[in-house]
Formats: sequence, C-alpha cells, structure tokens
Amino acid sequence: MSQRLTVDQFVSMVRSMPVDKVASLPLETLPETIPAELIRNSPQPLRGVLEKLAFDLNVHELREQQALEQQFGNQAAQALDKARGYEADIAIARLRQKIADTTPALEKWRAGKMTNYAMSQTMHGLREIVTDVHAERARMAKAELVISECLANNPGRFEARLREALERLKHFSGKIDATLGEYHALQLEVAAADMNDKRRQINDSDLKKKDLLEELNALEEQLKRPTSLFSRLLPWGAKKHEENLKHRISDLHQRIMSEEWVMAESQLTRWLDAMVDASLYVNSAATQQNLRQSRLNLFFLLNAFCEQQEAAAKQVARNPFIQVDPKKAIEYMLMSERFILDYFAKKRAEIIQWLGNAADSRLRALEHLEIDLISEMKRNMR
Repeated sequence: MSQRLTVDQFVSMVRSMPVDKVASLPLETLPETIPAELIRNSPQPLRGVLEKLAFDLNVHELREQQALEQQFGNQAAQALDKARGYEADIAIARLRQKIADTTPALEKWRAGKMTNYAMSQTMHGLREIVTDVHAERARMAKAELVISECLANNPGRFEARLREALERLKHFSGKIDATLGEYHALQLEVAAADMNDKRRQINDSDLKKKDLLEELNALEEQLKRPTSLFSRLLPWGAKKHEENLKHRISDLHQRIMSEEWVMAESQLTRWLDAMVDASLYVNSAATQQNLRQSRLNLFFLLNAFCEQQEAAAKQVARNPFIQVDPKKAIEYMLMSERFILDYFAKKRAEIIQWLGNAADSRLRALEHLEIDLISEMKRNMR
C-alpha cells in the first residue's frame, strides 16, 4: 500500500494536475476523506471526477475495514477508527478552551487580587474535563496496544495501514499529553502557592503556641508554689489570686487550642497529585522551579501532618482507660512512608491504564520520584 496523501497534499495536487491525472490517482493513496468544500468549489469536469473519487474512496474504505475486521476482529476496526483522532481533537479543544477561560482568574490571582483558595476552586472546575481527557488518553493507549498486536500477528496486506494508524495514534497521544502538560503546569503553580501558605500558617501557629505555652507553664508553676505567710494571714486575698491564676490558665488553654491548624490527608493527596503529574508531563524551567520548592514544602507538610497524628496518638497512649501500645501509636514516620507508598501504588495503576505501551518511561520516572521523596523525607525527619 502506498503512503497516503494528506488532505493538504491532495488539494495541492488537484489544483496543479490535469483532470484526467486526478481521475487516475490510486484510491489507496488518497486521504481518508476528500473535503466537501473542495468538491463544491471545483469547476466541472473536475467536480464530477472528485465526486466519483469520493464515492469510490468510501466504498474502498468500507471494504478494507470489513476485510480487516474479518481478519483481526472488531477491536482492530475500533482501534483504526480511534486513530482518526476525532474524539482526541474534541477532548483537547475542550480542555484548551477551559484553560483559556481561566486566564482572567489567573491574571487576577497572580496580581494578588484573588486568594489561593479561590484560585484552587477555579482550577478544581477543570478536573471533570481533565478526567475526560485522561479517559480519552487511556482509550488511545488501548488502541495502540491492539494495533501493535495486529502488526505482530502477520498483518499481511494491512501492514502499511496498521503502521499508519499506529503513527496517528502516537501523534494524537502526544497532543493529549502536551495539553495535559499545560493544565498540570498551572495546577502545580496554584498548588505550590497553596502549600507555601499552609507552611507559613503552621510556622506562625507554632510560634504563637510556643509563646503561649511558656506563659502557661509560668502560671502553672505559680499555682503549684507553697502558700506564703502573707497568704495565710489574708486567705481571702490568696483565694482570689488563685482563682485569677486558674482563669488565666483556662483562657490560655483556649487560646492554644484556637491556634491548632487543620490539614486533611485529602489535601496532602491533592498536593502530591499536582507535583507528581507535573513531574510526568511538564519539562519547562518555571515548572521545574515550582517542583523544587513544592518538594521542600511537601516534606515539611507531610512531617507536620504526621507529627499532628503523633500528638493525637500520644494523647491516646497516655489515657489509662484505653489499651494502646504507645510505641505503635507514635510511629509517625512509618505512617508517612506508608502514605507515600500507597499513593504511588495507586498512581502506577493509573499510569498503566492511561498510557498502555507508552507507560514504561513514565513508570521509571515515577519510581525515581517515589524513591527520592521517601529518602529525602527520612533525612528531614531525623
């Protein structure tokens, strides 16, 4: 089978060749479809020749598809149809339009006129479309696998057609990956700012709590001191002083509790998602800079999250009415490592589903990232 002409090549040939030469072009070299606009705008007798070619081409394509389906099955025919890229182009166009729609919000956010939370919610609105694009990428990966198996199984006269389909699938898969890269670069930018804010909040909270705890310890020490001779002579004054101390201590406890910060595991997962997806899809210098800063912040936040869990576990372990192994309750470093291992196990399954045969290089990158994260996390926790 000869190499197919692109639509642009065919149009150029039609405009430069005699009509009889156009009529004698082999059907297998023509593009999959002849543009209706070209036929409509061509003068006679060329229009009649193009109409006949279009009809013959449709019949030829139908017969070829039936023959291929008979030899390789329905999945092969579906894979060839997927190689046309119609659904991929639609998915890409929808996501790019949504990204374009977020531009005003991004500019407002970068100018400091919009909160990180509001920007995160705006980006969250793209997730449904991103999920659809990933699903289309998975279908492309499955089609690549089907075509590859056909090529490995005595393709015969369909070899050129199958190889062309495989190249087209790779082309559209690359376009999808590039578009996902645009989204993941923006998602990481927003997540990086969000992580930075959370880290600042935790640092500020810890400093305030430190000062409050020092004041609390000083008041509790006063409360424990033996009663002085003056207090014994004036018991009413001592009682009032003790009540005042207790009131201040109670107030400090409330203020310390109000300084507690909240961070859910789902937040950590979203941030880790943003970082990992950007690592797999984006190579720009700006994104690499965001990745470096995000790693540092993620280690800090993961450690803070696990220390928070450790503190809660210690409270449980101190409770004489609950039978808990204190050593088991405070192994927060192991818990954080398990969090990362579980996350990457799920991510591997997603990548295999999305990328099929093309998953190997991404899986290796994912493995290196996982090892780096765990190693650096352990160094930071020592």
